[in-house]
Amino acid sequence: MAATAKTDSTATSVAAQPTALPAMDADIKRTSVSGLSSGAFMTSQLYVAYSDIMVGAGIIAGGPYLCAKSWSLNPLVINATTTCMSPLTPAVGPNTPLLVKLSQALEKTGDIASLDNLKDDHLYIFSGQKDKTVTTAVVDQTEKYFEDVGVPASAIQYDTSVAAGHAMITNSSRDTDCPLTAAPYINDCNFEQSTRILDQIYPDMKAPATLLSSDVLAFDQAAFLDSKTTSMSDTAYAYIPATCQAGKQCAVHVVFHGCKQGAAVIGDKYYADTGYNYMAEANDLIVLYPQVEPSNGAPLNPEGCWDFWGYSSPTDAEPDFYSRKAPQISAVYRMIERLSQPRAH
Repeated sequence: MAATAKTDSTATSVAAQPTALPAMDADIKRTSVSGLSSGAFMTSQLYVAYSDIMVGAGIIAGGPYLCAKSWSLNPLVINATTTCMSPLTPAVGPNTPLLVKLSQALEKTGDIASLDNLKDDHLYIFSGQKDKTVTTAVVDQTEKYFEDVGVPASAIQYDTSVAAGHAMITNSSRDTDCPLTAAPYINDCNFEQSTRILDQIYPDMKAPATLLSSDVLAFDQAAFLDSKTTSMSDTAYAYIPATCQAGKQCAVHVVFHGCKQGAAVIGDKYYADTGYNYMAEANDLIVLYPQVEPSNGAPLNPEGCWDFWGYSSPTDAEPDFYSRKAPQISAVYRMIERLSQPRAH
């Protein structure tokens, strides 16, 4: 995939004003999700909560589902920023046995879908050797968690072989050098991570296209928000190949950016330049890019992270950031649901 093709085909890709997210008759039962860092935690949350529509997930530098609940004596935000990122020792890292028990309890109450749905899925998990932000000891527990809730080890591709910093990985010399951890947290390590993720989740994927048939769609994300404390942006993005627009039934892949990576901070770098759209073009996939942005009021989210500790329910003693009804999770589900509705005639 030539870098010039990427630049030329995305330079004018986004409409000035967001439109309504269209109904596309997408195959909701073949949905998948991936993300980096806080977006990786959000990936696990959406994936586990709505496993009944999922076929797989890609988790880059993220800890296990419910990680912030690891140690009940600690505030959720302390667990999130220590236990779930760079714990002093593995003993104070993610409490995976407890997280599995909590997940099983949520399954019984219907707050998440049945964990049995995970047993035939495929997962990609990644931890960079130079990542000091979310360490490999934490990501190891993500693999363990999913094995403990029923994903076969043979269905998990866990890569710890790359000397990468804390970043989404690309094959573009325009991006940050592989071992570094620096904004915008998109690093050139000589491979397209988006390709590896989608190859792992979906069988028989074709190689990425070199040109795009459609523009990236800027859509009205605010229409899907029920709460004023989600920290989610008014506008989000989607890539819908021409084949999907013309009537082919396509699957949906949701992509969550990390902290300091929303369009409000880095423009189109994540949704245009991380390779997903070119895989989508070649394989009849719709890519959905929900957006969150920094907030210094209510909620308190100064770095524009996805919520994996409860900031989106600032007045709740027991904030819900992890169930099917959680503010961010339910909003993203409604976007997937909209894409799956029958096309207007």
